[in-house]
Parts: sequence; C-alpha cells; structure tokens
Amino acid sequence: MIERSGTLGEPEKAEEVNPYEVQSTAKDLKIREMPGVKNEKKLILHSKFVWGESEVFTARIDPEDNLIATGCSDGLIKIFDINLSKSLRSVFACIGEPIPITGLRWRPSTQINNTKNILVSCSADGNISYWHATTGKLIHRITEAGNQVLGIDFRSDGELLASGGKDYKVRVYDDDTKSLSVVFNGAEWQYTGHSNRVFAVKFLNDNPNMLISGGWDNTIQIWDIREGKSVGSIYGASISGDSLDYSKGTILTGSYRNKDQLQLWDLGERKLIETLDWGSNFDSAFIYGAQFSKNDGQYIIAGCVGNNQVRVFDRTQRNKAAFSIEGSSKGIYTVDFANNSSNFVFGGGEGLSLIHI
Repeated sequence: MIERSGTLGEPEKAEEVNPYEVQSTAKDLKIREMPGVKNEKKLILHSKFVWGESEVFTARIDPEDNLIATGCSDGLIKIFDINLSKSLRSVFACIGEPIPITGLRWRPSTQINNTKNILVSCSADGNISYWHATTGKLIHRITEAGNQVLGIDFRSDGELLASGGKDYKVRVYDDDTKSLSVVFNGAEWQYTGHSNRVFAVKFLNDNPNMLISGGWDNTIQIWDIREGKSVGSIYGASISGDSLDYSKGTILTGSYRNKDQLQLWDLGERKLIETLDWGSNFDSAFIYGAQFSKNDGQYIIAGCVGNNQVRVFDRTQRNKAAFSIEGSSKGIYTVDFANNSSNFVFGGGEGLSLIHI
C-alpha cells in the first residue's frame, strides 16, 4: 500500500501497487574475493529486494539494525524488516508530482529525544521530512524554499541536523525547535565556502562543534558551529552522493570520476593520506556512495556506476580491496553499514541487497 503524506498526522491511503518481490538469492550477483588479501571472513548475500522501475537513491539501517529505509527515484520511502526479510510499508514523501528522495537519516535516540524509529528524509523539492517509520506518520516538515536538499546528517546526540544542497549553503537546525541554528553561506570574495552544489554533510563524532561537507566544487569544507564559518578546506574530492565519511581524524571521500576515486585525508594536516586501489576497471568506477564500517572501522565500502560494482576494503590489510560484488546491470547509488556488525546494504537501479560479513 502506498500512503501519500501531504499533511501532518495520519497518512492518507492511496491506490494499491504491485507487491514487492523478495528474493533470498540473486543469480546475477557475484561475490569475488580479491587476490593478495587473506580474508578470514566471507560475504554472503542474505536478501535482495526487487521492485518495478523505481531506483534506490539512498538507504540507511536503523540504530538497532532491525529496519532498512530506502529512498527512491519516484518519491517513495520503503521500510523493510531485516529479520523477517519483508516489506513493512511505503510512504509517498512528496507533495504533488513524484520527486526523488536524495537522503535519509535515522534520528539518534537519546534521553531527550527518546522516541525510536524517527526517520528523516530530504528531497529535490527542498523538503526535509520527519517520519515515524513504523506507522508512516509524517511528524514535521521543513522546507528550504527554492533549494534542492541533496544531503543531511545528524550529530551523534541527535540535537542538531545539517543539510546541504543546490544553493551551495550548509544549514544546521536545532532538532528540538526545528529552527535554524546557523547558515554557512557559499563562497564569497572574502569568505571561504562552497561554490557549487553540496551533496554530503557529516558531523565529526569526536567534536560536537565541527562538521564537514563536500560537493561539485572539489573541496571539503571544514565548518565550526561556534565561529559560524569555514575554518579550513581540503582540495581534491568531487562528491556527487553520500560518499563523505569520517573516523578518528581521517576523512573518506568517494569521487565521481575515472581516477583517484576513493581517498583518505588527514583532517588535522588538511592533506591526502592515500588513494585506494580499486583494482581492475578502475577507470569505469564513478563513486556515488562510500563509508567506514561503524562498529569497528575495519572496513571501507564503496559503490559506483559505470562498472556497477561494490568494493569492500580491509583497513587491517593496508586498505587493500578484499571483496568485489559484481554482476549488476545498473548503477549502485548508495551503501550503508549496520551499526553493531559489519553487515551492509547497497542499493541502486536493481533494488536493494543485504550482505552479511
């Protein structure tokens, strides 16, 4: 059942759609161990969720690793139960014509905000929408008039939400009041900032006053909430999706280009640490999604269009590529690790896949 959500509260029911096809295996996907790496673990395809012509632009696993949320090209948000391997519901996140969902985040559950299963979406119509995922209720909506919101992120305590988009600005909202706390403007002659679209924002988990952002201008901007401005930048990464991450002083970037796509940067020194070796067909790997594993930081995952592959890199083995997932006929737009294991999902033109490691 699709549920159109044009007003707050109970969703309005709409027409029936074709049932989801849930597959436990996918004959076209191939998991390959890369040469020169000793793998103590194996990758296993747990489930693949396939539906219609809609593409998965963004996917996120909830903090308890029970639910997967996907945002799609047709404006639908689909919620899946990991343990039951079935769909729970869909909500139509746009008002009027279908507009792609460009980003998703689960709000961290804290003592102040202890309501679980709160999912926040952003979309190309400028809306940031708060949902109760298990009931489908629209709780709140923020509209950035005239903007396309292309990426969002919560601070680890859930008290702040950042957004980036078409207008080159990075905005930070107070989650309690849903009001703007600070706006980081685009580049001007006397101020540092972005000079093109912003596709990714990321709070630093070891400094509550700092966040980073990236986009089409080939810079990573480093923002300080206290000062209300950029306090530094790193040149060299061209971000076109949710492919910016941070862990223990190291920034990970995945760039949409045919060389030097996956890179590690030193935040403190503001310089490149290493360009990871994609391996064969590297010049056809245009990255849309990249991330550190959340539970222990051992792995890096990246998904791309072009050769439509997913690579898993092992940081304990000099950041070498350990596994490759191949065989998709369409691009990979999003990747996300679980929070309490190294399991992960990836999604794109062929739907969503859940991998156990």
